[in-house]
Amino acid sequence: MTAASISIRTAADAVADERVQAFGVLLTAAARLERLLGAAMERESGISHAMFEVLLRLAAVPEGATMGDLSRDAVLTSGGATRLVDRMVEAGLVLRERSRTDRRIQVVTITPLGESKLAEAAQRHARAIDEHVFQVLKPEQLAATIEGLDELGQHAQQALPPLG
Repeated sequence: MTAASISIRTAADAVADERVQAFGVLLTAAARLERLLGAAMERESGISHAMFEVLLRLAAVPEGATMGDLSRDAVLTSGGATRLVDRMVEAGLVLRERSRTDRRIQVVTITPLGESKLAEAAQRHARAIDEHVFQVLKPEQLAATIEGLDELGQHAQQALPPLG
């Protein structure tokens, strides 16, 4: 289908449109998996999925990440990233300090407790992913799904306007 062939004039047309339905399926599956796996992570490891994602990003950059980087990478608003990092600092999972090179910038680094909590949570999370994703999809479905979602993510990243 091309943009010229889009003909949605009524609510019934919107509901019946295969593109709208397909995107709804994608978002619904992602939301349900996030709710299922996020709840398990919080229950079993005591950290939210958002905290887990921040810890993963910080573990990959030992020199630390700026608050702006975390906000952008974790798909959070600036205020949301600040509140999340505040809770993580309070829990002893991360440190937030002024940059040595630019005092206007705050840099967040993972603590030894954060590293330990990340490893514990990742082990449990991997088991849950095995159960609810890898054991549900056939290997070829899984490979195609990952490849397609990666391509969509890269496209969306390129299409997004630069943050200013």
